[in-house]
Amino acid sequence: MRKSIPLDLDNYSISNELWSTFINQIGISKARLAIKQSLDLQYMQGNKYTLPVLILETCGSALVRIETLRSLTGLPSFGQGMVLIYSTKYNSLQLLRES
Repeated sequence: MRKSIPLDLDNYSISNELWSTFINQIGISKARLAIKQSLDLQYMQGNKYTLPVLILETCGSALVRIETLRSLTGLPSFGQGMVLIYSTKYNSLQLLRES
């Protein structure tokens, strides 16, 4: 299903704690599964111009154009095997690299 949803990145903050908070809430195996599903979405429907985003509160995944993320966040580098996790509750972002 293709659907556009607004992400409020006007007042976001970059965090290094979203991943650990997410693990504490749902457990490591479910958190890893959510990341895997986001990466699977990228591999199946994405391209070199998109990045998967995992919305923590819903465990939903979306694809976002990299240029859009660069212009909204100022983050310089995105690549294969990366997932941007986003919390609507904390309005925070964290960039994760697949290990």
